[in-house]
Amino acid sequence: MRNRQAERGFTLIEVVVVVAVIAILAAILTPFITKYIDDSKVAKARNETQVIGAAVVNAMKDLGRWPDRRTATADYLGLYTGSTAPNAAFFGTATGWAAAGGNRWNLLDTHLVTNSHGYPATGETRWNGPYATTLPQDPWGRAYVMNSQEFTSTAVPSPPVWVLSAGKNGVVETNIAAAVTTPGGDDIAFRIQ
Repeated sequence: MRNRQAERGFTLIEVVVVVAVIAILAAILTPFITKYIDDSKVAKARNETQVIGAAVVNAMKDLGRWPDRRTATADYLGLYTGSTAPNAAFFGTATGWAAAGGNRWNLLDTHLVTNSHGYPATGETRWNGPYATTLPQDPWGRAYVMNSQEFTSTAVPSPPVWVLSAGKNGVVETNIAAAVTTPGGDDIAFRIQ
């Protein structure tokens, strides 16, 4: 005959205690894990702004001009990545950013990934790209923006040109009208000029 005690399973109380211990550990560890996730998103955004900025600088070296497309036919206020042009809510109360949206903003991919703006294909100042294979959205799913209209600014001192992510809160807080040298709020930015 078999020993009845060898067939004994877990009691309900033992199962409840194990589940309670796991729940307590999860409650303690969750804030630490989410902090690491948030930190990794900030690090990713910081890296991606630098990569986009380097691609813009490389394009400028080849083209002999910044990819702002300030011409008689196109006067873009800024460039963005992703599929949705920034709107007024995206810029909050930050001043200096032209948040007109729509056709006043242009997709940065069409300057760096493809030559969709008719940059010269031959000569000393030619489009020699692609300067990036893809241009991502930031880790929170929003566009990176660049205040490219400032490349041609005549103001003294000239406002800085940023490649910028609005950060976790999704609202740009960097005031470019004041020619600041550090990003505002939780913005993550790389200064090009």
